[in-house]
Amino acid sequence: MSDFMKAMNFRHACKLFDEKKKIPVPVFDEILEAGRLSPSSFGTEPWHFLVITSNEVKAALRPACWNQPQITTCSHFVMLLVRKPQDFEFGSAFLNETFTRRANTPDKLSAICGAFDNFIRSDLKPDVLNWAKMQTYIAGGNMMTAAAFLGVDTCAIEGFNFNALTDALARAVPSVDLTRYEIAWNIAFGYRVNEQQPRYRFPREKVTTFI
Repeated sequence: MSDFMKAMNFRHACKLFDEKKKIPVPVFDEILEAGRLSPSSFGTEPWHFLVITSNEVKAALRPACWNQPQITTCSHFVMLLVRKPQDFEFGSAFLNETFTRRANTPDKLSAICGAFDNFIRSDLKPDVLNWAKMQTYIAGGNMMTAAAFLGVDTCAIEGFNFNALTDALARAVPSVDLTRYEIAWNIAFGYRVNEQQPRYRFPREKVTTFI
């Protein structure tokens, strides 16, 4: 079995972390880099990784996350924030900054912005906010896989009350610009206390079709 597949088998939804074990800075930096280097539709990178190590902040957020112990026992709690729809409007400062990186003339910038605007208005099936949230799952998935490769446990946290968690975040971390971002989902990172429980997956034949 390759090292990569060993990591995939190591990864599971860790429900309780060892509060005394903290992830070393270089290790977590590598996990974050896996998120930063992730692909996104049109290269928009519509995410922001809010990394919370403060015990006080984690405690303030936990009630809105169904009071799950992962929130306060983990070493690092990462909230994956997503840009709100105004940043994807034609001519927005965010889109101009994003597309200028590969458009070295005004004409190229206009063409890319036009193509993106047509995509948003004509071809996109979900609304733009849900589309942007879908991109955060790419980055978060890569971070979780990188963590497993580095021997760090994770648990995706989607069990939360959106309004309650938003309010708790606004109170606990008022510097976060919630007019520009909203919560997409969260990941707890740390080191397991208990042995890994069996995972249940459908066989490959049930979830794969070759044509």
